[in-house]
Amino acid sequence: MNHTTNTSIKKLVIMDVDGVLFKGQFLIHVARYRGALVCIRTALLCFLFNISRISIHDLITRVYACFKGITLEQAQTIYKNITIIKHARETIETLRKHGYKVVLISSGVPDLFVKDLAARLSANAGYGIEVGISDHQLTGEVFGRLFKSDGKKHLIEELLNEHNLTWHNTIVLVDDRNNLDIMHKAGINIGVNAHYAVRKRADYLVDNGNLAEVLNILDIADADTYKTLFAGMRKQFAHSWYQEIRRKFLHILIACVPIFSSLVYYSTQLVLFALLVVYMISECLRINGYSFPMLGSMTRSSIRKPEERGIAYGPVTLVLGASLSILLFPEIIAITVIWIVAFADTAATIIGRNIGNHRIPYNKSKSIEGSMAALIVAFLCGIIYLPLFPSLLAAFFSSFVESLPLRSLDNLLMPVSTGIILLAFGYS
Repeated sequence: MNHTTNTSIKKLVIMDVDGVLFKGQFLIHVARYRGALVCIRTALLCFLFNISRISIHDLITRVYACFKGITLEQAQTIYKNITIIKHARETIETLRKHGYKVVLISSGVPDLFVKDLAARLSANAGYGIEVGISDHQLTGEVFGRLFKSDGKKHLIEELLNEHNLTWHNTIVLVDDRNNLDIMHKAGINIGVNAHYAVRKRADYLVDNGNLAEVLNILDIADADTYKTLFAGMRKQFAHSWYQEIRRKFLHILIACVPIFSSLVYYSTQLVLFALLVVYMISECLRINGYSFPMLGSMTRSSIRKPEERGIAYGPVTLVLGASLSILLFPEIIAITVIWIVAFADTAATIIGRNIGNHRIPYNKSKSIEGSMAALIVAFLCGIIYLPLFPSLLAAFFSSFVESLPLRSLDNLLMPVSTGIILLAFGYS
């Protein structure tokens, strides 16, 4: 392996393996090979670790005890078949070309595999846990410092001393809570498919399945490799309004709720509740680095940057707003306010993001043009069923609520508060 010399090293880049470079966990992949019971037990132990019920030492010790008898050849086959994150090798090569020392460190993958992975991806070095091997079989024993809670920190400190660097010169790419202690010390923290604890603390997040995003974060803009890797992604950034169209498509779909409610009221409420439950499960998985089948990828492609670190509540408040509207209000009012949140809020976003040049004084994130679009569309939604004055009342009030700095709460407050206002003025 071609190592970068000490004098040319700018910073030390530490990359975790499981969840960062590997898609999934090495432990889970091996557990699947051992059978359903071992897989379930391993998944449960990983869950207990992620909620701080057991330490990394307990997790690794107990899981590897189940792997006793697996041949080295079988373990190597499993390791070789694990999918690696997109553009890992190109990203590492570019980092090294720009003077970064890249080291892979894992507290769950055997040292011989991590070293092999480092060679495959052109990293400077790789370190993993030591596992017992006898007659070419795993003995179930684990030893070495990396399966201890502070093992990574001590190893990184040795590497920093070796190259006359400090923690300020360290960049860490991590995914789970086993790395929180080094995140606290590192100069730059990047969460890759990160669990919630890491997601909240990370300086940057990479959730797009492309490690080349790290080059964008570190602003290595002059690299030829970077330009190649991001040729397609720049189009995606240039057309970010597609993301809003995907978001607003859900708003438009919610307009169908009054139709279904008039036909099968209880079934409609039950479906809305089921959607909320499934969505919340999907979001809990997403903020912990996992993906719910189909729904997870749709959500991931639609959330805005501020929503990456936690649950995106927009769909929750939208469904709640529709559900409460058909529960609390007469049919005419329910249809009107649901259509207002479906179409007026959508119009405000599309117009505001494309031609909105004048900011609202009390909410700089929204525009006067967007609010005017919301007012006009809300009036058109109201005039279909209501007289002129209540239509104007609903339009002015709902567009005012939409303009407030409520974030996702406007999906709930727009229909419910507008419905209450209409009831208060005696319209039903």
